[in-house]
Amino acid sequence: MTDTVIVTERGPVLEIKINRPDKRNSLTQEAVDALGEAYDLLETDPFAAGIVHGEGTKAFCAGADFNAPPPDDSRAYPNFTIKLSKPIIAAVEGYAVGAGFVLSQSCDIVVAGKGAQFGYPEARIGITGGGGTLIASRVPTKVAADLLLTGRFYEAERAREAGLVSEVTETGNALTLARELADQIAANHAPSVQLLKTLIDRETQTTTVESAQLLGTLTTNTRDVSRLTSSQGLKSAAS
Repeated sequence: MTDTVIVTERGPVLEIKINRPDKRNSLTQEAVDALGEAYDLLETDPFAAGIVHGEGTKAFCAGADFNAPPPDDSRAYPNFTIKLSKPIIAAVEGYAVGAGFVLSQSCDIVVAGKGAQFGYPEARIGITGGGGTLIASRVPTKVAADLLLTGRFYEAERAREAGLVSEVTETGNALTLARELADQIAANHAPSVQLLKTLIDRETQTTTVESAQLLGTLTTNTRDVSRLTSSQGLKSAAS
């Protein structure tokens, strides 16, 4: 584990914090690998639930670091390439964009501060990754099409209405609410919780993996390097 991701054991709950506030908690390969290690710890040690959040209130995670994008970000996403039998909650403040949006949606429960914004602007930037399949398999088709094809952002309340967020709270309170929910989960019967999670995951995971495999064969034809390099990362995507 490195300083880019800080893991804290809080009784039966494992808290995972992306600690790059000066870079809006964007992902480098180092951060991705550290997240993967944290998920492994959650799965193998006797924790009942996990929470993932970003340092500060400006961004949960602003996606891949524009200056040092990870060559392989697959281990950043719980319940996608890393299978978890234990629930994990995303506590979102500020921007959850691109890979950060996918990270939030790969969690079982998402709570957000009122100032949170969610978006997947790859169509605008000119790069398409497999993360869009996570979104398409978890929300109504019309919502997925709106987000993915326009690249526009949803504020927290709109995200909750669309089914992307479980609950909205005051700005700065997302982690507190996530802790309350994690404690409720930890107080429940662990085998029942894990069985219910398995049933919830069953259909969406199959669809997501199949779609991601198909997308992998098409991505090289959609990547527009000139459009990507001329963009300004989050500033461009959010405008």
